[in-house]
Amino acid sequence: MFTSSKKLLKLTILFLALDLLLEKVVAFHFVNWLHEQLSLNQLQSNFIFKLIELLIVLGLNVLITKQRFYLRQSFSWWGSLYWIFILLILLPFLVSSNIGEAIATGMMGGFSEEFLARGVFLGFFLTYFLQSNYSESKLMKAVLYSNLIFALMHFTNLTHELFSYVLLQSVLAFFSGLALSAIYIQTGSMWPAIALHFTSDFILTANGTGKFILWAQAGFSYFQILFVVITFFYWRKHEPLLSRLIRKNVLKTDYQE
Repeated sequence: MFTSSKKLLKLTILFLALDLLLEKVVAFHFVNWLHEQLSLNQLQSNFIFKLIELLIVLGLNVLITKQRFYLRQSFSWWGSLYWIFILLILLPFLVSSNIGEAIATGMMGGFSEEFLARGVFLGFFLTYFLQSNYSESKLMKAVLYSNLIFALMHFTNLTHELFSYVLLQSVLAFFSGLALSAIYIQTGSMWPAIALHFTSDFILTANGTGKFILWAQAGFSYFQILFVVITFFYWRKHEPLLSRLIRKNVLKTDYQE
């Protein structure tokens, strides 16, 4: 645990510097070498790169940020309804001709990016801001700062992408991150956030036409917006589960149910 903003800043910069160095230089060149040696296609190369990216995040977390990843999810009727909703969104796309590519794409973003953005950054800032007591404003600061950092990381793509495209990537990463953060904070488990991220990338990649596809895409978008609005208001008077878990297990402070 840390008590000063200076230490928070130092550890964040150190994590970012090493993460970008290992991913953009070491992992990038290694995967390019594998791509040529094994005659991999682009999807295979991307999948290997994302797997290495996940391992780098997990390793740096052990060495630097030391965040606990909350994966266990207790049973609730609301939680059950959420998983049913995700399944219903996915169903119309399961007949897509590129189902394998869509699943792989969903897994690539759902795991590596969630462990980085929500598992490490969001957890790191929550641990700092909640070390004295809980308040909605402190929670929102952690959400905004962690999403801003993750969004700005996309600007490293300027080495091979147009500025307009990278800017769009960053904006989308920030706003979609609000829903992903809200899911993780409210449920106290990373699995619902991983599932949400997987579903988002999956339905964007899967080929499909028809009214059910359009309904699923619209319903998925509206759900994320509504969930963010509802939870942000809910947090004004109620401390969400992830906050309570962090203050109980990491900060060892008292909290109110």
